[in-house]
Amino acid sequence: MAEAGKRIVALAVDESAHADNAFQWYCDHVQRDDDFLLLIHVPESYDFTMASPAVVETLLRELEERVDNLEKKYKERLMSRRISGKFRTGAGKPGEVIVNIAKEEKAAMIITGTRGLGKFRRTILGSVSDYIVHHSNVPVLVCRQKGETPQ
Repeated sequence: MAEAGKRIVALAVDESAHADNAFQWYCDHVQRDDDFLLLIHVPESYDFTMASPAVVETLLRELEERVDNLEKKYKERLMSRRISGKFRTGAGKPGEVIVNIAKEEKAAMIITGTRGLGKFRRTILGSVSDYIVHHSNVPVLVCRQKGETPQ
C-alpha cells in the first residue's frame, strides 16, 4: 500500500512503445513529489485447450520471464527518477483488471497509452483505453503517440 498522504497514480504498462510514452508523459507533465506510482500490467492470456503440456509449460515460462523483465525495467525507471511506487499484475480482461486494481489501491487517476486503432478495428478488437475511460470512477488520462491523430 502507498505511504499515507501520497497521491496514488495508476499507470497501465506493457511491453509497447505506447506504455513507454505514457510513462514519459507522466514524468514530464503529471508527476508530483508526493506521488506513489502504481504500475499495472495485465499479461496476455492464452487458450491452452488444445496445447500439449510441454507447449503450455514453455509458454508459461516465457510469459513469466517477460513479466519479470518488464517489472525490472519499470522498477529501474522508478529508482532512477526517485519515484516511489510498485508493480502489480492481474489476470483477465486488461481494461477490467486495470480499473479494478486502481479502485482497490485507491488511485486518484489512471494513465494509459493507446494503440490508436481506427473505429472499425476498435469495434472489432475492443480498446483497453476506451474501456478504462468508460468504466473508471476516477479521471483517466489517455496518452497518444506523437503525431497520432484521433479517428
